[in-house]
Amino acid sequence: MFLIRYPANATYTDPISISRTEFDAALDQLAAADVPLVVDREQAWKDYQGWRVNYDTVLLGLAELIMAPVAPWSSDRILKDAPPIVLRWRKGKKLVEKHEWLPPSELES
Repeated sequence: MFLIRYPANATYTDPISISRTEFDAALDQLAAADVPLVVDREQAWKDYQGWRVNYDTVLLGLAELIMAPVAPWSSDRILKDAPPIVLRWRKGKKLVEKHEWLPPSELES
């Protein structure tokens, strides 16, 4: 319906819009709040990637489509190759052939 493309056979090695640095920072915040965490952060990252890759592209596309308020790890970044229905809200952006993300640091103010 909204033509938001997504990888049909994604694996945890495919790129996601969340960086490892952001993931580790979130774990550090949770640890500082005394939230019990798994010991193996490397495996936790792989597990997170494996789940996020399944919905990452659709989440970012929908967040932009509905003009969701800015929130970490969703509407604070945008797809460079969003579908045309989303692109109409962003003047001057053009479609690219593959999924790429603009992290919060590269978004226009």
